[in-house]
Amino acid sequence: MGNKNQSNYDDMDKGNRNQRNGSSLEKKSVSIIIIVVIVGIALSIGVILLWFFFFSTPQEINKEVPPTTSLVINETKTPPIVEKTPPVQDISDKLINVQVDTDNTINVKDKNSWYVEHVVKANEDLNSLSALYGINKETILSVNAIKNLSVIKEGLSLKIPHQNGQLYTVQSGDSLSIITNRYNPGLGWKTLQDINNLSSQNIFPGQKLFIPSATAAADGSLNDYNRFIAPSTGRIAGLYGQTVVYGNSEEIVSLQGIWIEGKEGDPIDASATGVVVDTGNNVNGEGRFVVLSHENGYRTKYAHLKEVKVSISQAIKQGDIIGTMGSSGNIDKVMLYFSIEQDGIALDPANFF
Repeated sequence: MGNKNQSNYDDMDKGNRNQRNGSSLEKKSVSIIIIVVIVGIALSIGVILLWFFFFSTPQEINKEVPPTTSLVINETKTPPIVEKTPPVQDISDKLINVQVDTDNTINVKDKNSWYVEHVVKANEDLNSLSALYGINKETILSVNAIKNLSVIKEGLSLKIPHQNGQLYTVQSGDSLSIITNRYNPGLGWKTLQDINNLSSQNIFPGQKLFIPSATAAADGSLNDYNRFIAPSTGRIAGLYGQTVVYGNSEEIVSLQGIWIEGKEGDPIDASATGVVVDTGNNVNGEGRFVVLSHENGYRTKYAHLKEVKVSISQAIKQGDIIGTMGSSGNIDKVMLYFSIEQDGIALDPANFF
């Protein structure tokens, strides 16, 4: 009896244990399923998020950038266009250069370049050209480096400035400011640069520059050069540019200076401050003479003197006596031959005093 009951109890206990084990397994299975479902959902969400992040954004970017991408593709797909680009650029550069040259020409005209070209016509001479353009004769002679009036004839091309002035040859050590301070302090170096159509303020020795006069009288004379005075008070007997038979030589010449009458022994004054650079006695020509050098490339000559009272290298002040009136050389009457030149170009002394 006792064993039977015990056996029954064991069977019941086993059943209970099996039942509990089954329930436990069922619970575990449900938990696993739930976990799998949760993991699956999480993975799905993760995949969706990753899809949106990696695939959705590029599409939007691509939607915004198609034009650029399309252009790049077109350029790479069309080699001829890319290959033609350098030649087009070269041609453009040439066109720009041509345009610059054209602009320079136009600018010169727009800026009223400091001169105009004039071809001398029949019956025109220095006097008529001076009157026609309102420019003094000295400016025309200086700009065109004319030393002999006989060269002004039909067919000659001349540069006629728009204002009175001179053509200056740049020397070593010169600058635009130095030149303006020396010749025309009120001008300003920038104005001088513009007048001469210079692309920069850089200049070089030997270069030619037009320098306007500081002032000019209504009659066109260079009153701004009033540092020159008449060397004698006598009457002017021969005018600059006048054709004369020079003294006893019977040679017909065009005067490059003036003749001043006077009395033998009258004092001859230095027309301007300077230095004696030459003296001598040309018996068959100008007789006893003195040559003075002045600032800004000017020189004055005094000829047919009776006496020379200065020596070479002597510093002279304006008004100092350099000699006396006489008739030495190839003339037979008491007269002074007086001339002014600048950089080798003869100028009319009558315009200076």
